[in-house]
Amino acid sequence: GERADKKQKHWQSVAVAACEQCGGNRVPPVAPVQDIAAWLKALPPVDPQAPALRCLLSLADGSMPLRSALGNLPATAPVYFLSGPEGGLSAAEEALAAAHGFMPVTLGPRVLRAETAALAALLLALHL
Repeated sequence: GERADKKQKHWQSVAVAACEQCGGNRVPPVAPVQDIAAWLKALPPVDPQAPALRCLLSLADGSMPLRSALGNLPATAPVYFLSGPEGGLSAAEEALAAAHGFMPVTLGPRVLRAETAALAALLLALHL
């Protein structure tokens, strides 16, 4: 409702201010709030002919190191990151993400804050 609209406008202005501060020439859009099921459904379908990687930042046992997941991906391939809130996504949310082609990946043995984990994943992807 109105509260969600105000928050979206606030975060869009934060994105503008951040770009002004760092000299960025492309302001990322801040999308309206939606639940995870709606967001996953709105993603483009997985295309076996066009390589893309969908990564779920996860603390679950058996998660692949992100560096390994990114290793053989062409430089121009899109990469999607799904990072949950503090404490991570619920088991049901992780299962839903997996059903939409997301692979659980880890950033290493340390547990990072939610905002730090997302930035660390982006930096790692940019420097491979």
